[in-house]
This record gives sequence, C-alpha cells and structure tokens, in this order.
Amino acid sequence: MSKKDEDFIENLKLTRDISSEFAVAEKIIRTSAKGRKYLDITLTDRTGQIDGRMFPSDVESVHDSINLGSVCNVIGRISEFPSGSGKFNMVINVIDELKEGEYLIEDFVMASENNSDDLVLEIGKAIKEMKDVQLKRLLKAFFCDNNFTKQFYNAPAAVVHHHNYMGGLLDHTVEILKICRTMCKIFPDLNQDLLFCGVLLHDIGKIKTYTYGTGPIGFSEEGDLLDHVYISCEMVKEKMISLETPEILSNQILHMILSHHGYIIYGWGSSVDPKTPEALTLHYADNMDAKVKEAFQRL
Repeated sequence: MSKKDEDFIENLKLTRDISSEFAVAEKIIRTSAKGRKYLDITLTDRTGQIDGRMFPSDVESVHDSINLGSVCNVIGRISEFPSGSGKFNMVINVIDELKEGEYLIEDFVMASENNSDDLVLEIGKAIKEMKDVQLKRLLKAFFCDNNFTKQFYNAPAAVVHHHNYMGGLLDHTVEILKICRTMCKIFPDLNQDLLFCGVLLHDIGKIKTYTYGTGPIGFSEEGDLLDHVYISCEMVKEKMISLETPEILSNQILHMILSHHGYIIYGWGSSVDPKTPEALTLHYADNMDAKVKEAFQRL
C-alpha cells in the first residue's frame, strides 16, 4: 500500500500528528543542553528527508533496535522548529520496523530530477578538451566502459545529507566540475586537466559503497568496512598501473582523492592534508557543493 500524498516529506509543512512509513537513513545518540540523551533520526522517502527526535527512557536499547535502511511505521508529531523558521521536524513517539510487502518500495527510491543526458555531455566535453594524453587515456578507461558508466550515472552520492538519491553521484560530480571551471578562470595557473581528472575520479568508489535501486539507500559490506575514499583510490590506482601512468602523475591524482575531504584534523575522512593547488580546489569545491545541496534538500 502506498503512502498517502499528504504524508510524503515534501508535504509535511504543517504542525500535526502523523502515522506513516519512512525509511531510516541515520541514527545518532545525542545529548541535549540539559544533559538528557535522545535519538536524532534522519527519515526519508522518495521526496526528501526530515529530522526526527525521539526521547525514550532507554536510549541505547532503542538505538540498537533500529536498523539503518529499514522502512518503519513512525508515529509522532510534525512541528516547526525554531518557530517561524519554516523548517519542520518530527518528534517520534513510536517507530516499528515493517516487513517486505507491508510497504511500496517505490515510495522510498529517490531519483535525480536533472536530465542525465545533459550531465553526461558535460563529462564528455571535459574529457574531449583535455590536452594531457595520459589523463585523457585514464578517464576514457573508465568513462568509455559501459559497465562502469551504467553504475556511475545511477549511483547515489551519499546515504544521507546531500545528493542521497539515484543519479546523485552524477549530479554532484558535474556540479563540482562546473565550480572548478570557474575556478580555472579565476586562477589560470591551475592545471585544469589535472583538476578535472580529480573531479571526475575522486568519488568513483561510491558505485561500490552503497546499495540502492530496490529501496532505501544503504551501505554495502565493502563500503561500510572500507569507505569510498579508499575504494576510489584502489580503483584508480589499479587502472593507472595497467595503463603504466607515470608515477609523478599517479601520485598527484591519488593525492587529490585521498585529501578531498580536507584537513585530517577535522576528522572528515581524509588520510592526508590537501597540499597542491588542485587538491585544495577540489576539496573546497566538493565541500561547497555538498553543503549547499544539503541546505536546499532540507528546506
């Protein structure tokens, strides 16, 4: 049975009680300013995501009982917080996991609203205009592979926060590419070929990191254990070895991938600080696109 139209997240714009189905994308135990522990739960359906808060007496037990990626019947109350902000969230009273067949999978599969053909053309344009033969060869090894592109053009860019829908990885990549085109105009000394190569390859490991297409987005076993930064590096390194890419160029590309989450001190997942102009540009372009997209998705 499908969800009622008024219960889809994009329509939750009024203070009211609710009982409906949602997918669980994230669950975190937090502590309030008054020292009370509570559950911060991100709920999703095919129209978006909403923050939910739950205040059970046994926070740890309830946290452990909720499975990420599961679809649950949620009973609670929608409210605007802060008052007058136009931002709505949910106070959750009950959350019960549903079995397959008790919900319609299509209600929880989000997909990009962009024209994927236009985005694919942007990638083809970036590769075609490259002057560096080694970089062009590397990119063609991926983007002329139908098996790879089928996965890349359909994969999400995240489970939660930003571009967490089918086609999100393609959206995210092309948006960063456009940001970096502008950066190359402002800073013409940037190595555009190297930067664009880093943009197109830095997140390719996400095609193996997430499970998607048949319900809520989740983590694959490989993604959960290794994370997309490592997986991306391994995929690119393996390809460069087979193509005999020069070591100096190989190191520059791998450095951009390993550092694209920024400085290690921030704990965002980089294994090395960005140290080259191209690595810094990629990091800030990636971060800006992710943060701005997340802000729009939460409106």
